[in-house]
Amino acid sequence: MTGLFARLRASVRLALASVGAGLLAVLASIAVVAAPAQAAGPRPHFQMPFPCGETWRLATYYGHEDYDIDMTYPGGSNGRAILASYGGTVTFAGWGNSGGWYVVIDHGGGWKTFYLHMIESPAVRAGQWVSTGQQLGRVGSTGNSTGPHLHYEQTRDGVKTESYFNGVPSGITSDGSPNTGPLYVAGPTSPARNLTSQNCGQVNNNRQVYESGSHSGWQMLPVNSITGSATASMVMGTNKLLYTVNDGRVYEASSDTGWRNLWTGISGVSNNALAVINVDGVKYVYTVAGGMVHEAASNNGWRNLNTGISGVSGNALAAINLNGVKHVYTVAGGMVHEAASNNGWRNLNSGISGVSANALAAINLNGVKIIYTVVGGSVHEAASNTGWRNLNTGISGVSANALAAINLNGVKIIYSVAGGMVHEAGSSTGWRNLNSGVRGTAVSATSLSGVKILYTV
Repeated sequence: MTGLFARLRASVRLALASVGAGLLAVLASIAVVAAPAQAAGPRPHFQMPFPCGETWRLATYYGHEDYDIDMTYPGGSNGRAILASYGGTVTFAGWGNSGGWYVVIDHGGGWKTFYLHMIESPAVRAGQWVSTGQQLGRVGSTGNSTGPHLHYEQTRDGVKTESYFNGVPSGITSDGSPNTGPLYVAGPTSPARNLTSQNCGQVNNNRQVYESGSHSGWQMLPVNSITGSATASMVMGTNKLLYTVNDGRVYEASSDTGWRNLWTGISGVSNNALAVINVDGVKYVYTVAGGMVHEAASNNGWRNLNTGISGVSGNALAAINLNGVKHVYTVAGGMVHEAASNNGWRNLNSGISGVSANALAAINLNGVKIIYTVVGGSVHEAASNTGWRNLNTGISGVSANALAAINLNGVKIIYSVAGGMVHEAGSSTGWRNLNSGVRGTAVSATSLSGVKILYTV
């Protein structure tokens, strides 16, 4: 192709390894281009592909190709667990003549990782979502390899790049050879180094964001290359607005710009709590940072200001606009609290107790404030006009980590997750909880012209 330099890397090539006892590794991944494109999203917070606290030797050798890493464990690598460096979708899990048993994970935003030479068939399958730290397989020496090790790569828009772990560059860049083509890094072969894994049960698992609409049978469509660990959504006019948290940063994307994902400048926030509202054309974003609720608005350049609401869960947040007054709902000590902009954000205990600290939703229904929570796997509803008496809707068996709600023409609709699938229940059908067929572990909801819209990760 004109302007592109492509090559096949699946052919067998013998090379003299300098890792451990002399390892031989040949790549089994696909052709790449010589210069990276500009479409990649922010670099995911990759971790070492091994259990927390394990120290591994990272090395390369002359002719190995730049940025390729061979990883070995002192005392013996064979059979040791290989973990996902970051959450994503498995795009390949199987056999390749050069790579042996291997796995490729697509992390969204143009980022992929490669794990080669597993001892046996991978523990995951193509199309499967995996979380950071999930086991993919075990270290082996299958394919073109002369000793147990993990061959590892990170790519950006199909181009190999220096691997980062826990936000720090690995230091494995040049293989010292100008003949492995195309040459990315000049210089001598990068020296080996030891790194200790911080893959300790990550919670910042950014996943591909999908949009599903009731008008299309809830067909799941990826929203561009947007990834996130939490989403919030709303509609202004005919424009759908999507907000995501990606490694502590809040991003905004809109349907009228082709979902171009822009960083708002908001950073350092919890990855699991996000709420948005529209007040007189001004967009407000609510986040949690250090147990404190912060507010940022589109009319002040998204300057993130501390509301003073403190001691709250970093995993649950809801907000509504009631006649121009902004109301924020949080969970603190298992109790739902309400704070309003017209009383200086004084955070008041609603009396709703025993709720999950990870699931919260709120709606405005004809001036009545309604809060939804999860208690013991069942969705409960409380309303401001009944003194916040928390009533069981009968919706049961749901995740304590996901909840959304909308008011659609006076009908209250609740979205929850059960068995990894989003379920919908409406007040007009006695809260009969129906499987939408939409997959996800977190959900936000909005509506446009009578169409119900879900965003899931």
